[in-house]
Amino acid sequence: MRPRHFRGILVLMMAGAIVGCTRLGRAKDGSSAMRLPATARITNNGWLDVNVFASVSEARQRLGTVTGQNTHVFTLPERLIDARGLRIHIEPIGSEQSYQTDLIALGPGQQIDLVVQQRLSMSHYSVVDP
Repeated sequence: MRPRHFRGILVLMMAGAIVGCTRLGRAKDGSSAMRLPATARITNNGWLDVNVFASVSEARQRLGTVTGQNTHVFTLPERLIDARGLRIHIEPIGSEQSYQTDLIALGPGQQIDLVVQQRLSMSHYSVVDP
């Protein structure tokens, strides 16, 4: 391959990369944050596995299970992101105890960080912006 052709191909590749990178960073209508899903990051510091539920207006939906001494991030369905807020319920498998958050106002792209402790009453949560 001649050096002149190689330089032409290299210039085209670099131009394509620049155009591709600039398009990734822009949203057409400026609403990229509205398309980001809300998530719940559950860190289970206990030994028992826990079932995780989310509820809006008393209607509960199971998100999944987090095994003991592990962390899992759940993507929350859009219908759970409500101006009235939602609650996260934690039910350890093999225990009569449970933990429930207060009503949490959550927007698109935000994350609930919930830490489940061995003593459920010491569990805590926070809401984190992207």
